[in-house]
Amino acid sequence: MTAVPCDRRRVLVVDDEEIIQKLFSMVLSWELPEASVDIACNGAEALDAFAANHHGVLLMDLHMPVMDGQSAFLALEKQCREQDWEMPRVVFCSGFAPPTELRKRVAEDDIHCMLSKPVANDVLVDAVRQGLSLSV
Repeated sequence: MTAVPCDRRRVLVVDDEEIIQKLFSMVLSWELPEASVDIACNGAEALDAFAANHHGVLLMDLHMPVMDGQSAFLALEKQCREQDWEMPRVVFCSGFAPPTELRKRVAEDDIHCMLSKPVANDVLVDAVRQGLSLSV
């Protein structure tokens, strides 16, 4: 039995700042017109949205209310393992230094990456595009 694949046409922007949500959505929609861009305001919403749509890429902030990016990432890994779902690419994008444990986890698995805010549009789009073009 193979894992349920991610939808390589879907991106989930996970950030509590509305201006960032709008900016990232606009940039990604413009540069990747074939992709559908959804929004979640925190990690808990991201887990629910992923369960419903199996996004190919999650573009996630680290510091958010309700559930932060690191907690959401760990819960997402667990959820994918338990449900036999393919793990999506997680692109962390934060203005804060990531916790050491998370840096190590991301460094160990090159499917994921970390970007620092402010991030150039081309860097953001390239990081997301890599996740959308991964082989299924």
